Amino acid sequence: MSRVVRSLCVPALVLTLLAGCGSGYYPVTGKVTYPDGSPLPAGTVIGEATINGQPVSVQGNIEADGNFRLGTDKPGGGVPPGSYKFAVMPIPIPDGKAGEGMKPAVDGKYTRYKSSGIALDVKSEQNVLNITVTK
Repeated sequence: MSRVVRSLCVPALVLTLLAGCGSGYYPVTGKVTYPDGSPLPAGTVIGEATINGQPVSVQGNIEADGNFRLGTDKPGGGVPPGSYKFAVMPIPIPDGKAGEGMKPAVDGKYTRYKSSGIALDVKSEQNVLNITVTK
């Protein structure tokens, strides 16, 4: 084999092997808003699925503009493909009345997987999960 052919084959082989070594985790981004379009300014989006018989949990912190990125080990790190159910865990907000304390930022149904109605089939691509919640 000539030197030129060998010098081209080795990098091509390395690139082929690297292309098959994906992490298996895919981006899931989204935004949590109220019906009027204003963002839920803080909290966490959590999700769960069963993949290959194993439970998988994902989460992402909600930023001040309502945006979030999901991950497994760390928020924003990506999610393995599968069918997920989600819940929104907001930070309570002051109710505006002196001495009255805090009130929930969202209806309690959104804080439970079974009642939230929030689901997404994560695919091997960029995934978007936009969530509208009520108070």
